[in-house]
Amino acid sequence: MRDTSLLLVEDNSLDARLISSQLNKAGCSRLTHVSTLQEAVSWLEMSNHVDVIVLDLTLPDSMGLNTFQLLYKRFPHIPIVILSGRTDQTLAIKAVSLGAQDYVFKTEASSSVLVRSIRYAIERMRRLQIEKDMISMDRDLEYAREIQQHLLPQTLPQVDGIDMASVSIPANWTGGDFFDVIPISRHIKCNHDLWQPEKSLDRDNAIWGLTIADVSSHGFAPSLIMVDTRRVLRTCSHILQDPGEILTFTNRAVSEVTLEGQFVTLFYGRLDPRERTLEFSSAGHPIWIVDNQGKLNMPDYAGAPLGLIPDAQYKTDGKLNLKVGEVLLVITDGLYECRSTRGEIYGIDRVCEVIHQHREKSTEQIVKELLKSVHQFAGSLTIDDDITILLIKMTEP
Repeated sequence: MRDTSLLLVEDNSLDARLISSQLNKAGCSRLTHVSTLQEAVSWLEMSNHVDVIVLDLTLPDSMGLNTFQLLYKRFPHIPIVILSGRTDQTLAIKAVSLGAQDYVFKTEASSSVLVRSIRYAIERMRRLQIEKDMISMDRDLEYAREIQQHLLPQTLPQVDGIDMASVSIPANWTGGDFFDVIPISRHIKCNHDLWQPEKSLDRDNAIWGLTIADVSSHGFAPSLIMVDTRRVLRTCSHILQDPGEILTFTNRAVSEVTLEGQFVTLFYGRLDPRERTLEFSSAGHPIWIVDNQGKLNMPDYAGAPLGLIPDAQYKTDGKLNLKVGEVLLVITDGLYECRSTRGEIYGIDRVCEVIHQHREKSTEQIVKELLKSVHQFAGSLTIDDDITILLIKMTEP
């Protein structure tokens, strides 16, 4: 009680001295006494901090529960303990239902009873405020989740000779993973050309920028980096052609928004459906190809994750020729690093096995089989890390 600031609203001077004496003995030295409701309101409006109000309902300028309601309406954030000479249980219940933290009868207001009531009132109000803050935060996080999900492709393009499917599941409200499939005009030849609006693009003759990224850790903070990375990468995709150059510019931007120890692994490739090629550059993020025999191949890459070396120069790592039946596996590590209850890692080989086992199915069905398999392995529908999958199968044109 030593650091508790208290406002006593009591018009009876004898009662006020008795209550003040009890509270002082309990260690409450920061006590202010006023005699009317108007004095209480004026004192509180002067921005004086108070932890709790002890209120008598019968004052010269206000009577009954109206006294409490007027004060509670003006200062709902301050816990109010009613100290009344009326030993009316019905009135006490009514007061608490309207928002009073407690109702103490003066005839029973010993020092210990009063101190306990004040302490409980402060703690209940503190917990109530925490609950309100958590509810508000939940609403904000849900809104952030909706925005983040909206930034991901809502539908994947229908391209002759290519079957695509995807899913992105954050471990928390928001995640640090993202993927994108960006339509790019085939006719851009100069770096200073502005990109065309997507609605006006000839999507049948477009090149597709395939992206997957994983911001270190997961949760709300990485989701902010994810949004910024996505925007820069999309912009660069429309005005630059070389994947390495695109990652070089993106890295500079990411380095400006990451704190020490934060980074982004990212794969970027330009898929040409006409030539059936994938020209790519990777910033510490692998991809795999599952061939017709179920063999797993990981193309080589040399780039470091984005955000670690601000002036890093990225180069195009290679150009793949994609064959009918091959499956391009573009995923984040939340899938293959998932652990069972015994601590065993799911592993990329199991991913490959599921894909090869269901290779005759559509990519959408294969993605469902992958999620089913990993959840069975983990023994739970919950996950510890974000999972993002972009699956591309080459089919007959």
